[in-house]
Amino acid sequence: MRRFVLYSLVVLGLAYVVGIPLFLGNGDDSLPKGTDAVVALAGSDNTLPAAQQLIGGGIAPTLVVSAERNGRDQHRRALCKSKAEDVVCIYAGPYSSTGEAKAISELAKRRNWDTIVLVAPDYQTFRAERSFRRCGSFRVATYGVDEPTWRTALGIPLEWVKLAVTETVRRGC
Repeated sequence: MRRFVLYSLVVLGLAYVVGIPLFLGNGDDSLPKGTDAVVALAGSDNTLPAAQQLIGGGIAPTLVVSAERNGRDQHRRALCKSKAEDVVCIYAGPYSSTGEAKAISELAKRRNWDTIVLVAPDYQTFRAERSFRRCGSFRVATYGVDEPTWRTALGIPLEWVKLAVTETVRRGC
């Protein structure tokens, strides 16, 4: 049992040592002007306000909100119910980054978009960008938002698992 704990701690330590530089700080510092849409990915309460700030800053004319049908984010729900002209809400099925990538790729194809900005928690931008590039024929820029320290600490090892799955078992779009 002692060896198992020791090995687990070593593996977890390596996940952080390699994962922190790999997963954190991947967002584009200078986002391209004239993009077609800013996409607020689901899963974090911080992505929607950040995406709305980008829209307000003139990055893109359209805000795409990835929402969960039974989600607890009241702000997303209210925005999607408002049916604003410059807001498009998607309900990806299955709910996952790959599901979001498929739904947004179809939307981008219908609207002839060639550039989107993904807004996601900082630790998810690396994997999300890879998934979206694989699914669509458009340029992808990322904007990472900060999350609470505890969430980032849990997110980094989980990103290793999710990255392994998307790069091996679920390679398609």
